[in-house]
Amino acid sequence: MASLFTQEIHLSKRHEEIVSQRLMLLQKMKNKFGDENTERASLLQATETASRRNLRLLQDIDAAEEAFQTKLIPHPQPSMLSLEGNKKKQ
Repeated sequence: MASLFTQEIHLSKRHEEIVSQRLMLLQKMKNKFGDENTERASLLQATETASRRNLRLLQDIDAAEEAFQTKLIPHPQPSMLSLEGNKKKQ
């Protein structure tokens, strides 16, 4: 009978160890998933910020390209227009 009582005490202690270890592992998992969610949110925010920055850069490049193209197209001066008009009349 004493042997069964001793065995019961041993099993009870082992059960407490297992439950304690389980709680510790659950807490570690909770912390890990919390850290991963925080990291994921941070990456998402960084991605959105980079996308907005890239869009602004593309818009700036388009605007600069348009400005450059308008500078490349020669605008005739009024004196040249009148000379060309006289040339056509002859």
